[in-house]
Amino acid sequence: MIKAFLIHILIIFSTVSLGFTQVISFDSLNQYYQYELKKENKTNVNKESLVKKTEDFSISKISNFSQFKSSLELIALIDRNKENEVGVQLVSKIIPQTKSVDEFQAFLYIKLAQFYNRLGENISSLECYLKASSILEKLNQHSYLAYTYYRIGRINLNGWNNAVSIKYAKKGLKALNKIDKYNKNDSLSLLGLHEVNGIAYRRIDKFEEALINIEKAVELSKALNDSVRYALNNGNKATIYYEKGDYNLAIPLLQKDFDASISSGIYNSGMNALIYLSWIYMEMDYKDSLHNTFLKMQEIIEKYPITNPKSKAEYLKVGAKVSEIKGDTAKANQYLRGYIEQDKIRDSIKLSNDVASLHERHLMEQEISKLELLQNTNELQASHLKLRTALLIIIAIALLVVLWYVFMLRNKNKKIDKLNELLEAKVSERTARLTEINKELDTYLYRASHDIRRPIRTLLGLNNIAQINSDPEQMKQLFSKVHSTALSMDKMLFKLQMAYELNNSYGIEKVEIEELIKECINDMSLEIKEHNANITVNISEKAGSIKANKALLRIALDNILENALLYQSEENNEIEIFTDIGNYFFYLHVKDSGFGIPEKYYEDLFKPYFKISNKTQGSGLGLFLAHKAISFLAGEISISSTINQGSQFTLKIPINPK
Repeated sequence: MIKAFLIHILIIFSTVSLGFTQVISFDSLNQYYQYELKKENKTNVNKESLVKKTEDFSISKISNFSQFKSSLELIALIDRNKENEVGVQLVSKIIPQTKSVDEFQAFLYIKLAQFYNRLGENISSLECYLKASSILEKLNQHSYLAYTYYRIGRINLNGWNNAVSIKYAKKGLKALNKIDKYNKNDSLSLLGLHEVNGIAYRRIDKFEEALINIEKAVELSKALNDSVRYALNNGNKATIYYEKGDYNLAIPLLQKDFDASISSGIYNSGMNALIYLSWIYMEMDYKDSLHNTFLKMQEIIEKYPITNPKSKAEYLKVGAKVSEIKGDTAKANQYLRGYIEQDKIRDSIKLSNDVASLHERHLMEQEISKLELLQNTNELQASHLKLRTALLIIIAIALLVVLWYVFMLRNKNKKIDKLNELLEAKVSERTARLTEINKELDTYLYRASHDIRRPIRTLLGLNNIAQINSDPEQMKQLFSKVHSTALSMDKMLFKLQMAYELNNSYGIEKVEIEELIKECINDMSLEIKEHNANITVNISEKAGSIKANKALLRIALDNILENALLYQSEENNEIEIFTDIGNYFFYLHVKDSGFGIPEKYYEDLFKPYFKISNKTQGSGLGLFLAHKAISFLAGEISISSTINQGSQFTLKIPINPK
């Protein structure tokens, strides 16, 4: 009674310390349950009465300990009587009513996992442990989290998912490192985690890592005065020695493992130790030792229940070998037939385990995503806020650019309308030009609205994905996609700016080609790095400068270089820029090693928004703007291309512009 009183006082104190929220700490919750678990039954309780209590148990939404207390008491009663199926039914019934309290949810998932485990339903047990781990991580309950990770690792180990076992064992050890002072349960979790690591590393032939972990498990077993675990871990150590070929080190440890296992009633483990000894004696050709070991195996098979299919099969295999050595062929054949039948059973069980492993892996991937989403909630919220702010800024800038563009063109239209009649011919010319510009404007506005909306929808979609995904690698990919989408939108707006600038008048100046090319390469630095392109520049001594307009040349070269980068071959990413000069024209060539362009598309390449395919990258404006810029210089652009070898664009510009 005094102990019960003290536990209730502890629970009340925990409740008050959390600001009167009526939610107790996880430790206090577990202590209360352990107290209820150790109570003696004052009345005879059978399965029928427990089923009746479960069916009659009335439950509604649970938000504080006083509401949860009766549930704990009934679960503990079922647990004491080892009625695991009834426990599964009751806990499954209570869990949906405790969603508002993480501590209750985590505790119930652990209990449900334990009930499932006792029933041999490993997949259901694993699912519950995974759900508990995601909540415990949020609660920073490192001790219970380490235990949960140990159980997840152990279940995966039984299913031969060795890599997954190691992953969770490491996570468990990491959780324990955050605890200042261990209690006994923490020490047991530490022991179990090292055992899981040791066995899993051995199975994947990483013997040094396996030995390090098993050595720690041996030390912990000894420190905890657990003679059975001490012997079993020495057996695990012997197994590593056996697989490394260190037979003399393995033999004494296996003999101790056998003695301790049999005396402790762990007969499958004892038989397993004898099997390894038999294998060693076969390898070392110790016939007498092999014979004596087989006699012990016969004695164990006759006296004790050996349930492990592998142990049964290997016993028959050893029997066949011993009979063969003795010259008893009939007996050897009899053992071999039994081995074949038993091995079929083992294979069928292994197949079932493989299917279970696949299901377990699927469940783990789902729950890991949920766990990491909970861990990074604050970080994700901040990221979402930044993303939304960036989207609003980009949309505002885009609208301002379009409105400014429309305003400037409309002003020009008004000036043209005010020209006097003496300049009617000029007015007609400018009116025709304005009509063309307005048509382009209409096209630009129409296409720009669609082109700008597409990356905006992409950004909004990425925002939605980011809200439901928290995998660090996937988040990096999401932000990389946000970056590339923003760059794509910037390129679209820059194309519109280029289109506007082309309608301005330009003067003739001396243009240094090397300086121009450097500026264009600098403009494309991000794309060059992204495509890992290698750009070679060869400027002829006679063709180092030209009289032209630098802005127009830069627009043309920027867009042609961008086109070369977009359609670059992955196997060959070489781009060459070179110049030469004739009697009347200056030539600037851009040669790439891309996919090439079919000749039937040559005439359409320089039309606005033309794309060879809907899958083609880019806006469809680049070559059009390049062609238009060169046409203002009274020049031409020509193309030559070979499929799967590359293309060459040539800018042909008059040496003496008018």
